[in-house]
Amino acid sequence: MEQIYANLTYDEAFKLVIFAPGNEPLIIKMLELILPGKKINSLVLKDREQHGLAISDKNSTFDIYCTGDDGESFIVEMQHSQQTSFMDRMLCYSTFPIREQLEQKVQKRREAAKRGDTSDKMDYSLMPVYVVSFLNFTLPHESEDALEEGLLSRYCLRCDGNGEPMTGALKFVYLELERLKWGKDKAMKCTTLLEQFAWSLKYMHTVDKVPENFEDEFIRKLYERSAFANMSVADQHKYEEIMRTEIDILAQKAWARAEGRAEGLAEGRNDIARRLRDIKVPVEQISQATGLSIEQIAAL
Repeated sequence: MEQIYANLTYDEAFKLVIFAPGNEPLIIKMLELILPGKKINSLVLKDREQHGLAISDKNSTFDIYCTGDDGESFIVEMQHSQQTSFMDRMLCYSTFPIREQLEQKVQKRREAAKRGDTSDKMDYSLMPVYVVSFLNFTLPHESEDALEEGLLSRYCLRCDGNGEPMTGALKFVYLELERLKWGKDKAMKCTTLLEQFAWSLKYMHTVDKVPENFEDEFIRKLYERSAFANMSVADQHKYEEIMRTEIDILAQKAWARAEGRAEGLAEGRNDIARRLRDIKVPVEQISQATGLSIEQIAAL
């Protein structure tokens, strides 16, 4: 089957499709779904490349970075596979909009000082920062109680004793696509909007049309924006290059795993041969047990 929709589980494809100009209403609906009760009137898409704390630091590039009409910041990330210290990386990402807010406050004080006004004290109050992550894998949780609809977990800064919040300025939300209980042939089983959204992110690239029971306008707009035919020629070429790169990376990882297994098996076989030799087992029997030649055993 010819692929109709983009595979959004890869961050570069996700950025290409979702961060496209004019997609602000789609991003708003996506955030309001993940953040129930949150009303966002408008969004401003911001520069996704954030500079490090020093000139020598490597820059960080977010998948989506935007601010709401009331000054709140939203970072949205797509992560295809597990990575070391992922949660810590998300915490690091949250510091960029916090630092940006403080830099703006410092600049405001400097401008006031130039006018001769030195009465203002530094204002450390923060507008909320939301870090939203879509994960094509599962996170470890102490219990299933941590998950909403078996898919979604939320974190903020709270007291260890009674759970009272320290601040409402920092919030993390994780949607774990691998926890979706319905496979790619079970779209009809998805009854909630969150399930349909998770299913679409994970499987839309495998279907040729929107599932019949996915009737919400937000979901249908997501498919419309993700359709390969609706991309510009330039974006089609970008997407194809992204997927070629991802396939190359997957092939390299598979080769490395295979090489690692082969090297591990070889080393294990050599170790067994050495141990047998050390306890004076006849070399012919060692050869028969390990598959090594007599010459290979002698060289160990």
